[in-house]
Amino acid sequence: MTAHGNNRSVSDFPPRYRDLATALGGNLRSSTSGCYCRLETTADSFDQLGRIELGSLLATGSFPLAAFTLEDTPGQTHVGDLLFVDTETTGLGGTGTVPFLIGCGRLKEDRFEIRQYLLPDYSDETALLEDLLTEFSPDTALVTYNGAAFDLPLLRDRFVINRVARTVPFGAHLDLLHSSRRLFKRRIRDCSLVNVEREVFGHARHEDIPGYLIPSVYFEWLNQQETSNLRLVLEHNRQDILTLFYLCHQIAAAFESEGRSLDEIDDLHSLSRVFGRRNQTAKSITIFDRMEGEGERELSADILLYHSFILKRSRDWPRACAIWQVLSDRPGREGYWASVELAKHFEHRESDIGRARAYARRALELCPYGEEHRSQLNRRLERLSGKRAR
Repeated sequence: MTAHGNNRSVSDFPPRYRDLATALGGNLRSSTSGCYCRLETTADSFDQLGRIELGSLLATGSFPLAAFTLEDTPGQTHVGDLLFVDTETTGLGGTGTVPFLIGCGRLKEDRFEIRQYLLPDYSDETALLEDLLTEFSPDTALVTYNGAAFDLPLLRDRFVINRVARTVPFGAHLDLLHSSRRLFKRRIRDCSLVNVEREVFGHARHEDIPGYLIPSVYFEWLNQQETSNLRLVLEHNRQDILTLFYLCHQIAAAFESEGRSLDEIDDLHSLSRVFGRRNQTAKSITIFDRMEGEGERELSADILLYHSFILKRSRDWPRACAIWQVLSDRPGREGYWASVELAKHFEHRESDIGRARAYARRALELCPYGEEHRSQLNRRLERLSGKRAR
């Protein structure tokens, strides 16, 4: 155990602090502001998440920022500049919530290092935060999971309350919750980090402590000096940080390979939608071509409808019309919109008024919307009748 600072040594603090550090294999660090426990570990390069080995990821140099943002953000972020942050707290938010364990992970040369800052008691929060502040800098790119809504505002508030800093200094912020939702939510629904591990990586945690129990474990320590379950909390936090590192690679690979690293139809469609929103039509069509070529299962109506509009944007009328004709035979909103598009196509591009009227009537029959849509269709039918009479 080591002392930090000149005015107060570790021996100035209660013996239970030393018991905590000894039980968990950490070091006590003291200053004029208080004392806290820090644990430092290096992840084994043979660690695996599903079939992916950590060692295979350590040589990665950089990630494209566009993989983690809603817009097509230019540029790269160097992996060595990333700081992976995860907190364990005494509650789910509010004035009284305190982060009693803060984990930070970084790639250092050819190894992944994790430092965990553990709070022995509330009175020592300032000391912990003063040292934690050294992890951050304006050049640091933070990686979190729901950090924009929870971890970062909480840390900022604790820095301010303890008069340590006015804000959390960092450059870019990659919140992987939003990135994961864009890619995987259609398929897995629940985008909690543990479920992403299970459904995306095929990894199930063993002997993991549920998140809702973590505050009570810390209160056991405060009230009874019980440390046995704190080990589980530390491992839970450590695993969260490692998973963020794996997940960064998984998301970046999906974008850099334009979907070739993905196998699930729903994930491919989700990636195609991201490219579609960015007006990267060629990339979206390439992904659709792959989905069509799989042939293992029929594509759902909403996928077909979405890609028909991408094909329309690229003016590939034969393929778009082929999809609309398939969908127009189906009930529901997809059949409705396909029939509307065919009515417009045959009126304006083919000058086939008879078929345009037939599809307009089909759209009216299928219309799942309110009176405004029906009125538009009736006006279209009246116009088409006038054209036919002329």
